Amino acid sequence: MPREAMCNCNEQPTLIDISENYSDFKSKLQQLVVGDWVLLMQCPDCKQLYRVDECDKYQTCYAVKIPSRENWEAFDSESLIREQIVQNRGGLTNELCMWSGCDIKQVKGSAYCANHLYSGGARE
Repeated sequence: MPREAMCNCNEQPTLIDISENYSDFKSKLQQLVVGDWVLLMQCPDCKQLYRVDECDKYQTCYAVKIPSRENWEAFDSESLIREQIVQNRGGLTNELCMWSGCDIKQVKGSAYCANHLYSGGARE
């Protein structure tokens, strides 16, 4: 069996919630660089790069597929996480965010939009 067939990187989404299987996910990758609360890791089989959050038991941890090593630590995964917040909570309402001056729709089950949920610390 060719080595490429051993990983499942192609089947993974761009943003992966690894909170429940953090150690297992990391164990399949090679750590390349340690950044500020993030790791640059690579699949030894297909060479896919990942920007992996350092483990925080109080926060959702993500791995993000990234295209290159260049500026990997500054890779903006915020928009992906905000999209995930909306998806996890069932979408948007027709009501506007309660944040003063914000005209973006609220996330279901919240009084705020995804931007203000994220800026307030929500990651799931």
